[in-house]
Amino acid sequence: MTSIFHKNDGTHRAILWIDNRFQVEIRRHEGDLVLHVYPITDGEIWDHPYDTFVVDEERIIELEQEMKE
Repeated sequence: MTSIFHKNDGTHRAILWIDNRFQVEIRRHEGDLVLHVYPITDGEIWDHPYDTFVVDEERIIELEQEMKE
């Protein structure tokens, strides 16, 4: 697994390669965390993600507050 971190215009990114089979891009910008999963076929990364996940930071904060109660 390899990771590269970038910061550009307030956006933080990490790119992870897992077993030469998947590239996962994790991007944090304006309160959201977005994960894009790109399969790698025959050594080539797909042009578009297979799946995308979005984590809403405001919802995480709400859940943290509920846990403290």
